[in-house]
Amino acid sequence: MKPSRHPAPASAPPEALVRPPTLKDVARESGFHITTISLALRDHPSIPETTRARIRATAERMGYVKNPVYHALSRFRQQGCVCAPAPRIAYLENFGLGSGRLRAPHLQGILDGATRQAKLLGYELDPLAVGEDDHDSHSLTQYLRENKIAGVVIGAFVPGFAEIALNWDDYAVAKIHSRHTEPDATTVGNDQLREVRLAFRRLSDLGYQRIGLAVGRADEDSCGHRHTAGFLMEEASLPPERVVPPLLFPYISDPESLSGMIARWVRRHRVDVVICNWESIQSLLASYGLKVPGEVACAGLCLTDSSPPGLAGIRPHLGLLGERAVSIVVGQLKSAEHGLPEFPSSLYVQSVWQDGASAPPRR
Repeated sequence: MKPSRHPAPASAPPEALVRPPTLKDVARESGFHITTISLALRDHPSIPETTRARIRATAERMGYVKNPVYHALSRFRQQGCVCAPAPRIAYLENFGLGSGRLRAPHLQGILDGATRQAKLLGYELDPLAVGEDDHDSHSLTQYLRENKIAGVVIGAFVPGFAEIALNWDDYAVAKIHSRHTEPDATTVGNDQLREVRLAFRRLSDLGYQRIGLAVGRADEDSCGHRHTAGFLMEEASLPPERVVPPLLFPYISDPESLSGMIARWVRRHRVDVVICNWESIQSLLASYGLKVPGEVACAGLCLTDSSPPGLAGIRPHLGLLGERAVSIVVGQLKSAEHGLPEFPSSLYVQSVWQDGASAPPRR
């Protein structure tokens, strides 16, 4: 019998079934992050020339061919003549934009970083609010589909407000904090456990003996209780007479009741200095007759440019949180990875201590 000129697919040699290498393959081979690979192959000046040359050589050796759509888009943007709309990434928030609530300074800092990084990588960031007065799961799904959005950043959802449910298999996803809510995606956050330990040790060095932690229950849920975990780790080595029980604010607290709660706790436990993640801690203490820093000192855990002058404490790199989350989503999009990872990981961005008049050295 004459052999067939068109053999069945099953008999094709293995080489014919091998897929072309992707950016992810080049990243794995070269040891660089996929975002670095993408920038280097676009000859971006933010990547050193020696690194670009090394990555180009690896890509050529592997036979990598640029995706023409992304290549054209990047070229148009670099030349300042975008001929097609930039691909978009959704940035979800749940604190109620539709109801007129203002974005808190730390949330604005995260969003600003995400916006910068999206623009750098050739994308447009699309902030979207979910909640009673905004998108629900159905309307958000429809919006994402109509606008061909396949990348989603969950931007520091606030516990106690709306949550969202999507078919996550359709999207590249990363979360910023938001450990209290689904999905179980790769998460970026500042390291609250390390921050509390850093603040505790710095205040100890300044001479404070009875150090107290006051944080909101909602914030604890959002970060996986890392504030209290770090605090209890530091207290474990103290003698009993220096141990102060942490104070957790209720989910819903008005300033007057909160001030009274903190003041009673400070006086009952003879607290020398309060570590708090609310930047209004000075005014909360002062409103109940406590002199800062004369009677009690204080330090914040989330200092921003809008924090009260002289407030000591931890200054997180909020913009980096947004940048890293966007980079993760872009990496997934460019390597065609949708859905949730089998083994989600967490990326922590470290913060720094800032001295201030609210916690001077104590003799």
